Amino acid sequence: MFGFGKSKKKNEPENKKGISNFAQQIMNMLGCPCKHFPKGSDPAKVMNAYDDAFAKREQSGYTPLIIAVDDTLLEVVEEIAKTPEELNVNREKLLNSPQLDAQKWFTERLKYWMDEMGEGWNETVGEFECEPGNVSKCFSGFMNFGTPRRSEECILALIPTSEPWEVFAWLPFGGWNECPLPEEILWIAKYWYERYGAVPAVMTRDVLEFSARPIKDKDAALGVALEQFAFCQDIVFQGVGTIGRLAGGLTQSSVWYFWWD
Repeated sequence: MFGFGKSKKKNEPENKKGISNFAQQIMNMLGCPCKHFPKGSDPAKVMNAYDDAFAKREQSGYTPLIIAVDDTLLEVVEEIAKTPEELNVNREKLLNSPQLDAQKWFTERLKYWMDEMGEGWNETVGEFECEPGNVSKCFSGFMNFGTPRRSEECILALIPTSEPWEVFAWLPFGGWNECPLPEEILWIAKYWYERYGAVPAVMTRDVLEFSARPIKDKDAALGVALEQFAFCQDIVFQGVGTIGRLAGGLTQSSVWYFWWD
């Protein structure tokens, strides 16, 4: 089994295992058990560690999260909190914020886009299509696409909560461009976990990935695809092309992928 280490003080130099200052600072901020993987690691090792931790999450009370680390992610975190103490305060603030009505939020966002696009909305919805290229069954957010089959520098954090959606209180994400606000992501993740069993699994500076069961029913898949479009338009506009293709992919996908430009 992989060992999970304690974090060092923020100003200590990079250690012999090649842990960058960015990774070290994020581990310090989290203050929970973490396993570090240097850039260029075998992705299978990352996934084996994740799968092992995920299998034990209910008995351990932890939720594993793969975090691809770099200076941009650290900057995003430090815009919210610069110390572990400030992050703890923000965590309580998020968890005690008024719970979002996710379905109402989706409806309002979809209405905005329908009004914004006018006659182009039907073209964006398109036809239901299930194409192999739109099916996601493996996490890819932590991969280094410039080096085939190797990872970016990442950490596997054991977030001390049995409620997977609470990882977004431990490491807030969002609030730039079209990306939802951190509190919106938190409550939407809760809704998706309770309704579909979707579990946050990967976080990078601009990507989120969830582990989820395929949505076999065509109508249900289209409903989830509309929710996902409301949450992240770039997966359609700069991805699969139509909401119908997104829905088709969801009937066979075990990974939900979101990326914001």
